[in-house]
Amino acid sequence: MPTSVFKISNTKEGAIYPPEQVFCKPDFLYMLTIGGHIASNETEYQKLMACLRKLNEQDFFIFENLGLTITDREIPFYAKIPVSSSLSDFDNIIKQFDPIFGLLPYHFFVYGQNDSWGIYLCEYPTINIIGCRENYVKDFSEVFNIKGNGFNTLKDFIGREYENYPEMFQKLISNYQL
Repeated sequence: MPTSVFKISNTKEGAIYPPEQVFCKPDFLYMLTIGGHIASNETEYQKLMACLRKLNEQDFFIFENLGLTITDREIPFYAKIPVSSSLSDFDNIIKQFDPIFGLLPYHFFVYGQNDSWGIYLCEYPTINIIGCRENYVKDFSEVFNIKGNGFNTLKDFIGREYENYPEMFQKLISNYQL
């Protein structure tokens, strides 16, 4: 499903990923959480599903940023997931694509039909970037227990991940207004 939330390339060579700006919406504000998964546990996942229902979503979509995956595949992974799902349902859908999810680095775009929000699941650095309109900041902050925009909490971690690439660290800060 196409989206106006992200800059999604149709080719591996044209893939855009952090620290570059992956979102298209100039009015979005950005928050960070630790990455590796869409949610840290079932409770957080259910809070996210409740938040998405509040935004009138019935489903959300996950689309692989194929340019960052070491694979011969030419078609990115894509799934439509109901907001009535559990974290184990989500994991089972992902495992259809990758039986040992978490072993290989993947980057994913997560979005819905409401173009006022999106989440980029980033493997390097291992963070999730939540982009949304200002009126949804409080909702997503409560889901993920984010203080401020989350940068101060993750600053040292991200700095270590970009230890040998300080210019990338600065670009991430600049592009996501952190």
